[in-house]
Order: sequence, then C-alpha cells, then structure tokens
Amino acid sequence: MEGQSGRCKIVVVGDAECGKTALLQVFAKDAYPGSYVPTVFENYTASFEIDKRRIELNMWDTSGSSYYDNVRPLAYPDSDAVLICFDISRPETLDSVLKKGTVLAKQVGAVSYVECSSRSSERSVRDVFHVATVASLGRGHRQLRRTDSRRGLQRSAQLAGRPDRGTGTESEIHKDRAKSCNLM
Repeated sequence: MEGQSGRCKIVVVGDAECGKTALLQVFAKDAYPGSYVPTVFENYTASFEIDKRRIELNMWDTSGSSYYDNVRPLAYPDSDAVLICFDISRPETLDSVLKKGTVLAKQVGAVSYVECSSRSSERSVRDVFHVATVASLGRGHRQLRRTDSRRGLQRSAQLAGRPDRGTGTESEIHKDRAKSCNLM
C-alpha cells in the first residue's frame, strides 16, 4: 500500500455564519479568520498520509444562505463525507441540524458525531477531518486513535443504524504543510 494515493471529497454544510469557513481555514491555513465574509462556494485542499497512503482532501465550503438552497445540492455528488456544522452559541443553528442533519446523517449512513471548536482548538478541528477521512476510506470509527490529541475522538459516537466495521487496526494521520485555496 505504500506509495499509493487517494482522494477524498468532503462537503461542509450548515446555516449561514455557523463557522463552516472558520473550520476549513483553521484546518487548511492554520489560522482563524479575522472577520466574517459570506461564502458562496469555495474549495480548499490539503494532503494527508494515512497508513503510508497519501490522501488528497478536496474540501467544499458551501453557502448557508437560503438563497443557495437550490444550488447547494450540486456539491453533494461524489462526496466521500459531509460535515454538518452548527454554532453552539446560536441555538437556532443547532435546531437546523437536529431537524435536517439527523435525517441526512441516517440517510447517508453517517459513521460518527464529533465536536470541535474552530476558535479555540486546532487539534479538535484536525480530529474532525481525521474521522471524516478515515471513515471515507471505509474504516469504522472504533479504529481511530490519535497519539497527539484524543479529546475529539473520545467524544465521537457511532450513530444508530450504522454497523460497526472496525476490527482494531490503528491509523495515524499526518497533515502536510502544502495547502491551497481555489475559488469556484
């Protein structure tokens, strides 16, 4: 498996101003955005190494504005993972997730739920992308373990209706510093 590469498409969705872009910028650029700028659609890329296999992440930042409700689904085809975001300080964004996100998670057979904070914990942000990447490669969440940060993974929980596929192979992830941002 050494030397092989793969790709993973991750789509990030949620209400307007709930932190989707902040999540991606903390992960891809190692920096929390200084000010809020509404997003229409943006792509970010980052490369990982998982079990000696290079994985290129193509991360899609979607608009949370209801104006784009008919366009947003165009980002879903060929997605390997969907991250559904909400702002814990704005309960209405959580209500949206509970109403729409839970149904979507069950429909797509979501592997886990992981909490993070873009503002205060870069490690928890990395944990989210670690879980999403490994899950999209077909490994169950019980196989996941990070050596430098376990908080986010300890808070993950398997959703009902999803069979446990893990058998115990541990996986590590290494984030490359080479990153780019492409506007769509």
